[in-house]
Amino acid sequence: MRKLFLTISITFLFFLIGCSSHPVVHPGTLKKNEQVWGYALAAENVLPVVWFRKGLDQNTEIGYRIGLPIYGTGIDLSRTVMRRENAWDVMNFAWSYNPNRNFDITYYRFKEKSGGLFSKMSKKKKSFSRISWSGTRFMLIPEGITPDNKSSMRVGFLRGKKISEKFGYEIGYFHDFNSMPLFKVFDSKWNVTGKEWKTSTRLDSSYDGRYNDYDPMYPGEGFGSPSEYSRATGLSIQVFYYLGRYKKNLK
Repeated sequence: MRKLFLTISITFLFFLIGCSSHPVVHPGTLKKNEQVWGYALAAENVLPVVWFRKGLDQNTEIGYRIGLPIYGTGIDLSRTVMRRENAWDVMNFAWSYNPNRNFDITYYRFKEKSGGLFSKMSKKKKSFSRISWSGTRFMLIPEGITPDNKSSMRVGFLRGKKISEKFGYEIGYFHDFNSMPLFKVFDSKWNVTGKEWKTSTRLDSSYDGRYNDYDPMYPGEGFGSPSEYSRATGLSIQVFYYLGRYKKNLK
């Protein structure tokens, strides 16, 4: 399972150029001034991102991401808004610096279960809390790489899980209804590239030119890299590696 997610992430890494990026969640709660860190591989970023999270109080934490050269760099703030037995809800506000710089507002729902995927493989291994989460995200790209005055506003869902003490993953998709109909997400002819661009489903006369100005490629007309209007920009696949407490690892 661990190798599978790493393989998927690396594969997408080579096919997608940095479009947008999203915060790395810490599946747990931090005490005041407690710090944790790690790194993440994401389909949206060219290189791995190093992340840090620090507890401001029992319900609030701040996160930083550092990407090279700039892909995936960002900051976010999380606030726990509801607690239940073995579950809690978190509101997260994030900003990311990329070619398609974006703002995220995400509502997470975390759920904790004892034990883990690999805890039964060896009695010597210490058991850990297995945490899964889901979320609803609103994403805004106020000014992307295309030189126009339109913004990309996306909404969608995500799911994630901590599958071992060190590894976790998150998968999500966030759709821009102005750039393409939802039922066309899997239409391979929606943004045909190269010389076949004129046969793109996006240019069908039945749409009366509604989507013509939302070109999924930049510089456009079938050529370039994914713009803020591409469905690839709404795809999020991340694999996390948790290094534990930050100060402990500096000793």
